[in-house]
Amino acid sequence: MSDRLSPSSPAVSSIWYTRCPVPTATGIALEKGWLAASFREQGIELRSLRDSPEEHVRSAHFNHHLFGLFREGGNIPAIWARARGQDTVVVGLTWVDEAQFILVRPESPIFSVADLAGKSLALPTRPDDTIDFARAMALHGYVSVLASEGLTLDDVTIREIKAGPTRFAQSGGDTRPWRDVIADALLSGQADAIYTKGAQAVALQREHGLRIIADINAFTDKTLKINNGTPRPVTVDRLFARTRPDLVARYLAVLQRAALWAKTHEQQVFEIVGRETSTTASAAQAAYGAGLPHSLEIRLNPEWINALEIQKNFLLQHGFLKADFDIHSWIDARPLQEAATLALSA
Repeated sequence: MSDRLSPSSPAVSSIWYTRCPVPTATGIALEKGWLAASFREQGIELRSLRDSPEEHVRSAHFNHHLFGLFREGGNIPAIWARARGQDTVVVGLTWVDEAQFILVRPESPIFSVADLAGKSLALPTRPDDTIDFARAMALHGYVSVLASEGLTLDDVTIREIKAGPTRFAQSGGDTRPWRDVIADALLSGQADAIYTKGAQAVALQREHGLRIIADINAFTDKTLKINNGTPRPVTVDRLFARTRPDLVARYLAVLQRAALWAKTHEQQVFEIVGRETSTTASAAQAAYGAGLPHSLEIRLNPEWINALEIQKNFLLQHGFLKADFDIHSWIDARPLQEAATLALSA
């Protein structure tokens, strides 16, 4: 597939990439310079959405409207874009366990999930966003943690906190584009508890001495961990995958090289992720655990695909999607299979 192109295969002079500020094989491959070098060999320029001065270009991180765009990041925008008709395909998934905290103030009388009954939980709302992924993420976190004690949203008060629109900032701009107003709502006493995740959750908890009453990542029921980052898809538009499968396979092969390198360079991985998340290596290790360097390999195993479907159904049930679609028809396993061949021959 990779070397035998048809006469109709379009010439490509540049490709776009984007990733979320979370642990990704993309982030490591970029740090090492491997992605740029691999495509330079093909006479192709690697372009970052973040480097574009045009907001409508950077917005492709959410709506995936660019031909030749590779995205590794949260599943909520990816699912939303597909549900609204953007013809993308999932060419890989990762599962990185990450801290998913319910935090309360130090002096709070809340000490367990059961104590959340009757209390107020902050939920961000961005009515001007194309997809309010922070709201969907927090809502799923609350539903999961409440379910662990047989509670539902009916047992708590959801306090909506309005926030400004999300922007995928240009490089050199806001280093924390998703820092949420619900942290301020908790600290000011507007809400009793909040959901937050990842290295930034650890940094927030440490800075203000907040108490963790639950970490969803510690739950034994893996389905309760499903959220925006679990699983995390690698997507590309279907036309690009169909007409230039060689380039999709090449991209994935570089990501797999980065995932393999991570397994033997653990401390460097935490340092890279600390920079990616605008925190520290210490916060990254606390948030993602010692297993992080062994968790970046791109796969398409049935359990993760099923988790993606559970997430899609949650978003549909709670009104974040206007249309349903078939998860299995969204998956294209061929580029990943070809990437394995490229990796073996490298």
